[in-house]
Parts: sequence; structure tokens; C-alpha cells
Amino acid sequence: MTSRYLCKKCMFDSNKFSGIQRHLNKKNSCKKNLEAFNYSDDQLLVLSLLPQSDDIDKIKEEISYLKNSDIIHKNKDKLFKDINYIDKNKSKKCTYCDEDFDKIADLKKHLLIKCFYNEFSKKSNIDKINNINISSDLNITNNNSNNTTNNNITNIYLQIKSPTPFDGEWDISQIDKIKKEHLTFSKFMYTKLLEEILKNEINLNVIIDKDNDSGIVYKNDIDKYIQMKSKDIVDNTMEKLNKHLIDINNNSKDNIVENFIDMSKKIIEHKYDSFKNNAVVKKNVTNIISNIFEEKKEDAINISNNIKNNIIKDLCNEGY
Repeated sequence: MTSRYLCKKCMFDSNKFSGIQRHLNKKNSCKKNLEAFNYSDDQLLVLSLLPQSDDIDKIKEEISYLKNSDIIHKNKDKLFKDINYIDKNKSKKCTYCDEDFDKIADLKKHLLIKCFYNEFSKKSNIDKINNINISSDLNITNNNSNNTTNNNITNIYLQIKSPTPFDGEWDISQIDKIKKEHLTFSKFMYTKLLEEILKNEINLNVIIDKDNDSGIVYKNDIDKYIQMKSKDIVDNTMEKLNKHLIDINNNSKDNIVENFIDMSKKIIEHKYDSFKNNAVVKKNVTNIISNIFEEKKEDAINISNNIKNNIIKDLCNEGY
């Protein structure tokens, strides 16, 4: 039976290991689909390198310990050398733990799921132990409050049926009038406004993928999530931030001296013009905006998963 390999990032498929290997080694890495954001780099790599089979759910469970790991991915070149050595020499013995296997396929699966990670995580584990010893008191103190916070966040996700569409306007109703006005005089007015906007979970409509200069945005209730280049995400974001800042500025006349309002408006316009026309400024702003979305990525992923689960639930409840 011919094996089939499937890239878990973009769903590229190949009936040869060499095909998936070439795909994963491309200079320009493929862009993640929405489902891929639920896995770490290590999980995506392992699942892509193992042939598709009926026990895929069991394998996912076996590599759940890699949820926050990128050790295998960072040592990908060495991993491919090990696998190619096994194929070339028809080896059935693990070079790391000396365990023997009846089949080459079983050895490669063992290497991917267990031994390669164990070998390259030794130093990392030592560092983690040292960090745990240093901060153990702090962790004990914070455990109860963290559990409460996590429960509250989960409830928030479940209440959001869909975020605001990326092409539409953000909901800034939770930002009070005084804070809005202060933002128009901030040195970092654009980024500070975005941070305030993203505190409202309904505005979490971007899942950024900084490694590939791309992301996924919530388009609308019909198309759901679509892929978009980071450059376009930032351009759209800055355009909307500019509009919000101008609107806030225009509505500030009752509380602020008109000279200050005019000065603020000029700064808002100057910053936006610099972003559009200065390549260095644009590059720096793109990096800053991407970092802000990156900090909220896990929250945005949880919301997207809730949307997916609601769709499945609705379909199951439909009549026959």
C-alpha cells in the first residue's frame, strides 16, 4: 500500500516521503490554514512527516506533550539527516536509545514521536528546572488567581458567536471618552489605541503568523476566515486606526482647547503619512503591529475554535 503524506500547515499532499520533505524544506515556508494554528511547530512537523493512517487521533494524543514546543522544528535539518540515514542503511535500531524495531517504519515513527525530541530537549529541560527552582514561590502564589482568570476567559470565548469582520469597524464602545482623548495626545497613539481596541474580545479577528509574514482574518459570517498577507493586514489596520483617531479628535472639542485639537490632528495625519510614504517607518510599524496581534493570537485562536464548534453544533441540530 502506498503511503500518503499531508502537510498539516497547507494540506499539500504527496505519495512520497521525498515529496513532503522537499515541500517542508522550501525557502519560503507555506502559509498556515486556520486549523494549523491549533498546533505547535513541532506538532505540525511530526504530523506532516508521518504517513496518513487511521490512528491519526492516537498519534495526536501521543504528541500532545509538544503543544508548546519548537525544538524539533529548529533542528529539522538534523532530523531529516537521521531519517535519510535510516532509509539509506535500512536501519532498524535507534541511534539515540539503542532500541531495536522489526520495521523501518516503526523506527522512524519512534524517532519522530519520542526519541529525537528527548535528545534535543535535554539542555532545555535543565534550563527549565533551574527556572522552576528560582520562581517556584511565585508560581505557587499565582496558581489560584490564574485558574480563576482562565475560567473567566473561557466563558468570554463561549459568549462570542463571531468577532467583528476585519473589513468592518472595530467596536470601541468599551473605551471611555477620557481615555480616547488622552490617546490622541499619546506619543504612541496608533499602537496604544490598537491595544485598547483588542482588549474587547469581539475585536479579535486576526490570527497572525509572523514566521510567514501572513495571517488569517475573520472576513464575515459567510466566508468565515481567509488568509491575508501581513502587509495588507497592517495597511488595513493603520487605515482604520487613523479613521478612529480623527473621529475621536473631531469629537473632543467640548473638553479640550481648540489649539491642542488642531495640533493633535496634525500629528495624527503626519504619523499616518509617514507610515504610507516612508519605507523605514512602514517596516517598523508593521513589526510593532504584528507583535501586538501576536500577543493576542492565542485568544483569537480560541474564539475561532468556538466559532467552528458552533458551526458543527448547528449542523448536528439541523433536521434530516
